[in-house]
Amino acid sequence: MKEVVNGNRPVSQEERIYLAALASVHGWGPATIRKLLARFGTAEDIWLGPAERLTLSPTALEAFSAQRRIFDGEKLLRNLETYGVTLITWYDADYPALLRETCNPPPVLYWRGPALQSERTVAVVGSRRAGPYGLNAAQLIGTELVQFEAVIVSGGARGIDTKAHEGALRGGGRTIVVTGCGQDRIYPHENRKLFERIIDGGGAVCSEFPFGIEPLAQNFPRRNRVIAGLSRCTVVVEADIRSGALITADFALEEGRDVFAVPGSIFSRTSRGTNGLLRNGAQAYTAASDVAGEYGWIEAIAQESGSAAAAVSLSDEETRLWEILRTDEAVSAEELAMRTNMAADAVARLLLSLQLKDIVDMKGGMYMRSAKSCLK
Repeated sequence: MKEVVNGNRPVSQEERIYLAALASVHGWGPATIRKLLARFGTAEDIWLGPAERLTLSPTALEAFSAQRRIFDGEKLLRNLETYGVTLITWYDADYPALLRETCNPPPVLYWRGPALQSERTVAVVGSRRAGPYGLNAAQLIGTELVQFEAVIVSGGARGIDTKAHEGALRGGGRTIVVTGCGQDRIYPHENRKLFERIIDGGGAVCSEFPFGIEPLAQNFPRRNRVIAGLSRCTVVVEADIRSGALITADFALEEGRDVFAVPGSIFSRTSRGTNGLLRNGAQAYTAASDVAGEYGWIEAIAQESGSAAAAVSLSDEETRLWEILRTDEAVSAEELAMRTNMAADAVARLLLSLQLKDIVDMKGGMYMRSAKSCLK
């Protein structure tokens, strides 16, 4: 089979399949597999050799022997082709760099969609039973962060996750779904079309779970660890004190990643977790600039797109307005009129012209520089 190279040595497709086989053994985690690879060198040698030499617990050896009896490598290859899934392993250069840096990255990822290597990844998580405030906030967060070329990572679940993914798509950006089941399962079922839209839009659906695995409750902590591991930071939108979103936040903190929380109403049960995060030192998320400013994305976008925006022809009056507007703060047309001493109708006309030139955005009747097209 075709050889793939990562780092200093070539790795065969067979070796990648054997690694997937080891990862499918019930109860075996990444640490066990790493330890065995350090001893025996290859996944193939571990899989094909006598079980007794592995010197693991009786339970672990029994699980290994049971999986060897039923694992079908040819069936795995057929499923990869049938469902359009790529097997990304520790051996591969396409393995997400941020996830690789974590203490326990999964040996394999079942990946649908293009490989996405980005340092601008943001997990957006929260309650499945969020109220209108949280749902609207999640969608807005997704829409606004992708303007800074961030990739939104979430779990594809009902509620906050779904709205975050939809917001990213609405903003014309990319998003990654991390599921708690095999790629031949869709959970929740109503998000089948959403997942297809995500892939069509250049995003991805991924899972560490093999084909055939159902979305069982015990899978979701592992799913949450991958969400946090893929992400530069985690934004918790709305969550109760026992929410799985707080587990994701804990995983992020364990890996030294930043956690942001959207302030919620003191009367809302589903804001107790997010407000608790703020009380314990999480950073407040009130606008996309809170994240973009923390990592220098505002300046980076300005530098990356400055030459294209500078090529836009602006009149003297348009330039006066432009110099007042900012990327991280919206202002009203009335305030712009006062600052420039222009007539209100003239300001409205100029703002429309700047919007048509795609260098000004309007949201809720307020105006700000477009993050996509910042002048230097």
